[in-house]
Amino acid sequence: MVRCLETAKLLKLAPVKELAALKAFFQHYERRDSQNKMLLECLGGQDLERPPVLVTHQVNITALTGIYPDLGELVMVDRSDTGDIAVIGTIEIR
Repeated sequence: MVRCLETAKLLKLAPVKELAALKAFFQHYERRDSQNKMLLECLGGQDLERPPVLVTHQVNITALTGIYPDLGELVMVDRSDTGDIAVIGTIEIR
């Protein structure tokens, strides 16, 4: 989580907040569903006039989107009125 927080701060897009739902669960895969639910609830309450930028780990991104991103790859998602997440694109940084 430390590297994710550092990366978010280096982006200088907005104040950075740590979000428990974005902590990696590599060694605690049983947390996958509860963390995804927590993240979706958090996103459901967000005003998307200025879309949030989330910095997290591959395992979290894959669990939420089904996308297995490369190192540094960006995954953009959209949230429907019902709270569902849909991938709208990716950007490879390399």
